Amino acid sequence: MTAKRDKLLRRARAEARKAEERRRDRRFLTVMGRLVAEGLLETNIDEVRPHHRKIRVADALWAGELEPRILELLPALVLKKPGLFRDAHDLPEDLAEVIQCVRRGRPAPPFRGIPAADYERWVPRIGHRGKQPTVVKSFRLSASDARLLAELRAELGLRSEVAVVRAALRALRAR
Repeated sequence: MTAKRDKLLRRARAEARKAEERRRDRRFLTVMGRLVAEGLLETNIDEVRPHHRKIRVADALWAGELEPRILELLPALVLKKPGLFRDAHDLPEDLAEVIQCVRRGRPAPPFRGIPAADYERWVPRIGHRGKQPTVVKSFRLSASDARLLAELRAELGLRSEVAVVRAALRALRAR
């Protein structure tokens, strides 16, 4: 029994050393530094230096294996703050699928072991605080309906025709 326990302890110590080495890797420190600078994460790792340089999505995914909070943040960051990344246009298939589901308001799948509820809660907290991404809907209106929409916008003093539709929806819900 003691030999088995010693073997497990040696393996656990080796894994801990490996994880500590990976936390000192440039990719991890760069990603954490940017997220700390943005005020999104806190860390007690002395080597992490806050900075405002762009990071790579691949580095964030790699760092997320060590720090799951990064994977929780990643879909919301790519969606709401793509300027943090050098390559936000070049996403892995699983991340792109999650982004599309969130953007379109569809049920999203888990993302690399992170349940949808855990990463979706960050969407309203990132970027314009409290705003969910808008969902595109297309409608074909007759010419008379389009005129009525424009007239209502002017009468109500609203900024856009979309604001008229939103106000109408809320009024109908309140009935």
